[in-house]
Amino acid sequence: MEQDYRHAVALMSYSAIVPLIPELPEGYKNLSDYLRQASRRGLVHPDGEVKNYAPKTLYKWYAGYRTGGFDALMPSGRNDYGKSRRLDEDLKEWIAYLKGHYPMMSASAIFRQLKEDGSIKNGEVANQILINHVVFILNS
Repeated sequence: MEQDYRHAVALMSYSAIVPLIPELPEGYKNLSDYLRQASRRGLVHPDGEVKNYAPKTLYKWYAGYRTGGFDALMPSGRNDYGKSRRLDEDLKEWIAYLKGHYPMMSASAIFRQLKEDGSIKNGEVANQILINHVVFILNS
């Protein structure tokens, strides 16, 4: 996950809990009341969309900030970033072979071919994952 994006997400999280840092703001019965109301208001995500987070999530941010400071609000990202979670190496090679030998074959057609030849089973690999992998191969 890109550092600037992670920082923007942390700032968004911080904006939701900053009123709690000195003490519970006036007008709220308790912490749960604040978190419920903050959850309803929503937050502007770094992608520009207003998103509503569960009070439990807001509490997790608050507790994390109290123990770890701003750094605790930074999302960690995936450990396996850039690697497929579902496609093994043999399947990736088979997709590359099909795309290399049949360049006009669409990702959907490759997906159907893999299902027909038994390389994948229903529900085992989402079509979108396969399409993304084929696009990656084409761009490599």
